Amino acid sequence: MRSIASIAALWAALALAAPATLAQECDESFDSTFELIQKAIFERNGCTSVTCHTGAVPAGGLDLTAEAAYDELVDAAVESIAAPETMRRVVPAKKEESLLWLNVAAASQPEDWRAPLRPMPIGFPALTFAELEVIRLWIESGAPEEGVVEDTGELLDACLPPTKPLQTRPLDPPPAGVGVQFKAPTQILQPRSEHEVCFLTYYDIRDQVPEQFRGPGGDTFRYKRLEARQDPLSHHAVVVNYEGSTPLTSPVWGSWTCGGGARHGEACEPTDLDSCGDDGVCHSTPQSAVGCIGFGDGRADIGFGNESLFNTMAAGLGGLEGVYAETPMQGVLIWNSHAFNVADEPGKLDIWVNLYFADEEEQEHELQRFTVIDAMFGIDVPPFQAREMCSHYAVPPDTKIIELSSHHHKRGVRFRIFEGAFRCQGGSNNGAACSPRGDDDDLGAPDVCSGAPCVAPEPPAAGDCNGDLEVRIDELVTAVGVALGNNPAARCAEADADGSGKVSISELITAVRALLEPSMRDGVASNIYTSLFYSDPAVLKFDPPYVLGGANTSAAKRTLTYCGLYENGVIDPASVKRRSTAPAPPPGFPLGACTRPVACAEGNIGVACTVDADCDTATGADDGECDACSVRFGPTTDDEMFILLGAGFR
Repeated sequence: MRSIASIAALWAALALAAPATLAQECDESFDSTFELIQKAIFERNGCTSVTCHTGAVPAGGLDLTAEAAYDELVDAAVESIAAPETMRRVVPAKKEESLLWLNVAAASQPEDWRAPLRPMPIGFPALTFAELEVIRLWIESGAPEEGVVEDTGELLDACLPPTKPLQTRPLDPPPAGVGVQFKAPTQILQPRSEHEVCFLTYYDIRDQVPEQFRGPGGDTFRYKRLEARQDPLSHHAVVVNYEGSTPLTSPVWGSWTCGGGARHGEACEPTDLDSCGDDGVCHSTPQSAVGCIGFGDGRADIGFGNESLFNTMAAGLGGLEGVYAETPMQGVLIWNSHAFNVADEPGKLDIWVNLYFADEEEQEHELQRFTVIDAMFGIDVPPFQAREMCSHYAVPPDTKIIELSSHHHKRGVRFRIFEGAFRCQGGSNNGAACSPRGDDDDLGAPDVCSGAPCVAPEPPAAGDCNGDLEVRIDELVTAVGVALGNNPAARCAEADADGSGKVSISELITAVRALLEPSMRDGVASNIYTSLFYSDPAVLKFDPPYVLGGANTSAAKRTLTYCGLYENGVIDPASVKRRSTAPAPPPGFPLGACTRPVACAEGNIGVACTVDADCDTATGADDGECDACSVRFGPTTDDEMFILLGAGFR
């Protein structure tokens, strides 16, 4: 895993060099990011040589010549017995499911990625970080054939046209009898805008769901896998079922119009699924609302999104054997869409969601999601500084975790999850949640523990009768009683380390060692998750599931420590949050708004201030601006969040 320092240095250099790059001649000019990838990466790294992906019989059946490459890559199935049956060469917005990414990343970052087939390119050096980053940005921006993905030209010193709103390839619906597709109405975002809106759509798919996929009540269906896609303007999208009783004709929902297609903008009847034709969707009036709080009748908020049909901020359903989710075959969907358009022309946003049916034999464990937000209200990052926040989450007993992920905004430069309850041992913040720092580059963030150790006890191998991760004298006495037959085994199940049904001398010796020399977790080994890109958070999948403990284990043994590192103008001082440029928070949701700048953004940059004159480089210079603000929790992309996400079953 590349360090924050190396990534920060690269992006800071790009930020500082961007104005000069625009004023200079670049090495080469290209019409789009994909053309840049084709010519500056594929062709220069030997991918189109006669011994590789070209000619009458291209390697792996993949033709990477300029005329064929895009269609041969995007949504193209992999024809190899060595790759999973469902794998595709490029899945828009999902690099971890794209064979192209896995193969090239495995060669450049072998410590982080494994190729299902073989690392690429063969016979040539691994891709540079800049080349790999261009491919990552392209895939995560929807793998567009046309248009420019932001920053890709600067990474390879190439000239590209101005950025315009990007579009991804539409997601094909599942075959009949295999699954169903839900589509959001087309949204049009105005230039240089950001909004979070909510609206309703009606659906009825009873004629599309075969009997064997229906729930026991006959009015629901069960699905085993979710696949979704959206145009790159989206920051997040959440879809939940509306469980209220307010009629769709109520004025609280506004008027109903067609979104997309030939009848875009025309009035429609919400329960008439043909009223917008085959290419449009009838929807209620979009209303500004964070998390749909206060939307419509006030009973249509999305909550944590744990019961959502689709949620880009939450763990998903990836087809793990035996795990399923269930939803009604008829009802009303609440769509929560947060999107932004940084271009100078209007942009389109479409969202597609595919659900694949689960056979009866696949309906063993119902999916459960968790969204942990407890600590995010404490975010406070002063201008030109960095801060790391940590918190704990005790996983419920017997939970079998199948996925872990995270969510924060653009000032979140790292999110990590550790196994164990790491706390400050001593000092002024004794007991506070912390991350083991080691040799980490934390961008100057203060040490939460102020020099005291950040530790988490290692679960004792034997003798911890009450599961609090510590062996005490009374527990050792109890364990001896179990060994002698004087105490029932249930009094100290943890004394029987090997599960043999009895407590041996060696197990008692192990318990004594745990009493005399309690061991602490290794911080590096305990780090099970790291994500360095807010717009492309890592998704950690577990197969077999990850289990921390059952009903007989204490919360301490089932605890995860999760930490987020945030910076506010440390990497690039020009990126500090400013009152004059920060997006206005949505109506009725003022959290995160900067009402009073606290530092100079111009002139004596970084100096504390209350008025512009405090920032002047000399008396009367009139070159100062008191405009820099602290970053706190809030809903816009210039504010922050700190969310642990997961999914599993019990």
